Amino acid sequence: MLVSTVELFSRARGAAPLGLLGTDGLRLDWAAVIARKRALVESWSQGSRESLEKLGITPLSGEARFTGPREVEVAGRRLDAGKFVIATGSSPARLALAGAEYLLTSDDLLDLEALPGRMVVLGGGVIGMELGFCFARAGTRVIVVHRGARVLPSLDGTIREHLLEIGRGLGIEFVTGAALRAIRADRTVEVEVAGAVRTFPADVVLAATGRPPNTAALGLDAAGVATEKGSVVVNEHLRSISNPDVLAAGDVSGGRQHSPVAWYEGAIAGHNAVRGDERRTDYSVFPTAIFTIPAVGQVGLTEAQARDKGLAFTVATLPFTHNPAANVRAEAEGIVKVISEEGTSRLLGVHVLGPGAEDLIQIAAVAIRGGLTRKDVAGMHYIFPTLGGAIFDVMWD
Repeated sequence: MLVSTVELFSRARGAAPLGLLGTDGLRLDWAAVIARKRALVESWSQGSRESLEKLGITPLSGEARFTGPREVEVAGRRLDAGKFVIATGSSPARLALAGAEYLLTSDDLLDLEALPGRMVVLGGGVIGMELGFCFARAGTRVIVVHRGARVLPSLDGTIREHLLEIGRGLGIEFVTGAALRAIRADRTVEVEVAGAVRTFPADVVLAATGRPPNTAALGLDAAGVATEKGSVVVNEHLRSISNPDVLAAGDVSGGRQHSPVAWYEGAIAGHNAVRGDERRTDYSVFPTAIFTIPAVGQVGLTEAQARDKGLAFTVATLPFTHNPAANVRAEAEGIVKVISEEGTSRLLGVHVLGPGAEDLIQIAAVAIRGGLTRKDVAGMHYIFPTLGGAIFDVMWD
């Protein structure tokens, strides 16, 4: 929700060419932004509690741990059941290095009531890049420090390079191949890059280096539940491979860490716990989004993955500068890319960077799931002018 607010702010600040007056004087009341975030989260939580009560489910709050294969202890009470579903989510990783006490997690950052002037982000993954772009658009000077050679390594290379170009235009500095050394008391970050020590002063240092599953305190050994790197090892029915009475869903199941995955897997795990293994997970078509500003949407293979599989394929790209709706909105940053099989025009992958990418990619996901080819999509009628038209236009030979 911070991203949507900052995106609106950023668009308004750049809207003078559209005839809007006073855009230079726009400011963000960051405390009000955070207060609204808290109110929305609380309302959603309250809604969830009320929904459970309407279903006749009594929530029991407390830290739970298994005391046996079919028994847990919660807030001093012991409860036994025939089946258990673990859906405890994940938490931000804590770094072990000198000065770690000066680091903020993403949870901490989203509660700051004052916008920092300078922020160093440790980690160029999804969370680090989303928050880096958000705060940069809000006015913070951002430096992203990443251990690997490339930020967002799962992105298609074309999309990544365009995103980095946009980020640099916002003043974001990307430092890759960096080994963390220490965080000083004044929040200066000390790293080693190519054998040389570099320092980056900051007001806030964000640790965005992953989210391990919340399983350490669950006593899974007592339940005979096998884990790998903290995740419950499950089969396609989300059932523990070592204790069939335990199922797991969401961030703890060792798969994809996305909110929709938790909802999707939760329904499957709950159903299978009651009815037996009637349902299984299917990620054959799996669209994802990264909420940078602009956002990224992707589904299917990247160009590198298609090449590694030895597939014969063609690539087409379309910049948003060629999309009339994007130009009307003065949001023409970004590009659409489609990868299709040579000869059959079967869609292998679609990647979007630009306005509404998180929504546009779902057009491509449905097309792939429905078995449509690139030629099929190119031949469809669509509404004009729309941002979604970019998906159809890029399909033309």
